[in-house]
Amino acid sequence: MAKYQDVLKDKVVVITGTTSGIGRRMATLFAEQGAKVVGSGRRENLGQEMVEEIKSAGGEAIFVKTDASDPEQVKNLIDKAVETYGRLDILVNNCALEPQIMIKDLTWEQFREVIDTNLGSYTMATVNALRYMVPQQSGKILNINSVTREQIVPGVGVYSLAKAAIHNLTKVVALEHARDGIRCNEICPGLILSGAFTDPAVREWAKDSIENGTPVPRLGTVDEIAYTALFMLSDELDFLNDGSLFVDGGRHLI
Repeated sequence: MAKYQDVLKDKVVVITGTTSGIGRRMATLFAEQGAKVVGSGRRENLGQEMVEEIKSAGGEAIFVKTDASDPEQVKNLIDKAVETYGRLDILVNNCALEPQIMIKDLTWEQFREVIDTNLGSYTMATVNALRYMVPQQSGKILNINSVTREQIVPGVGVYSLAKAAIHNLTKVVALEHARDGIRCNEICPGLILSGAFTDPAVREWAKDSIENGTPVPRLGTVDEIAYTALFMLSDELDFLNDGSLFVDGGRHLI
């Protein structure tokens, strides 16, 4: 992997869902690149571990315990970032809830939970970030979406609904706020070695899907997503707006 230096120097970055997986790796990588990281999530103990990891490496970070499905807590997260560091340069929407539910079995409560956690959190974090980004006439928003935006998988249909809507949220923000100096883009990961896939039994269960359902027959890594995010958030890509990049080994092609 190529090495970079200070790509995000002094940038204030809010990342949702930093207690594990892709979110945590983005937090540590961005801090290595000079960012002041504001992480969030429900599990405060893991969030504080992330902060200590960054600080022990010489970086700067805070953690704000946040239930992303609660719009008031999301507002507090954005406000706390600006209160602490004086501005907001980058928002990375990353949290997700992916239950296994067939559409015929879906309840209203389950629907609301999935939509509020996925689409609702991305939308309200974006709305609150724009309150600061528009007046300063600069900012970048990156939505961590999913290959399921395109590839429908039985049992995760309601998750796919939310991810398809996040794709359009990216488009709306990119169009409405381009002249405000704001760029909005998305990354669509495929199957990544994090979460459930860290369990060898789960990897064995999904072996056929991994090997035969992905042209590059393996799981992706959190590093591959984090470095892609770093690339898309760099000032050198300021002309990138409504960019949508699949980092899925070509899975969306099948």
